[in-house]
Amino acid sequence: MDRKARPHTGTAPHRGSGTATAASSNTSTTAVNASMNMPDAPYATTASPGAQPTAAPTAAPTTAPAPPLTIRLAIPTDTPAIAAIHLASRQVTMPYLPPQRRTHDEVTRWVREIVLPQCHTVVAARGPELLGYAAVRGELLDQLYLRPDVRRTGIGSLLLAAARRHRPDGLSLHVFQLNADARAFYAHHGFRVVARDDGSGNMENLPQLTLRWTPASVPVPRRGTP
Repeated sequence: MDRKARPHTGTAPHRGSGTATAASSNTSTTAVNASMNMPDAPYATTASPGAQPTAAPTAAPTTAPAPPLTIRLAIPTDTPAIAAIHLASRQVTMPYLPPQRRTHDEVTRWVREIVLPQCHTVVAARGPELLGYAAVRGELLDQLYLRPDVRRTGIGSLLLAAARRHRPDGLSLHVFQLNADARAFYAHHGFRVVARDDGSGNMENLPQLTLRWTPASVPVPRRGTP
């Protein structure tokens, strides 16, 4: 976790964000046509005496489509799931961190008492399932974590887009230098290194980078041009 004793996606530390990466929904199976495997179906045939009627093929079972993925504001009942995502993501994507000493209940309390009250927090949800979250405090992207099994599916990009819509003038974040996946993710989305430190200011004592995204300036047309 980064500074101020705050736990912190698979991309960045607590004050950075997670690697991310959009989930596809299942398509329903098409029912089998009743005339399948019956090339002469359009033309009636005469059954031989005593022949038993042939049962029509049964339709294949259909698979219910997965609920759509939504990005929405976090609500208090999301707190335990956010804490679980935070812990799982750090454990899987940042194995170089010291062993996690905080329990799920402690991280849940941190999310409830610090993250949600102080940050603009959004979650990626599919039905009742939470797949990731992002928290913005001022101009700082303080958290962006994904459930490990949904990394590299575009969900992190959707959460980052929501954070940018919230702070369209620019965002900063902190990421451990060792977090190569997070650094590549943010570089892909236009973040640039603006500062480095030796890690003395974070609980893990790991060197980190400060990254910054600023929207490209819109060119002003010259006079006389459309």
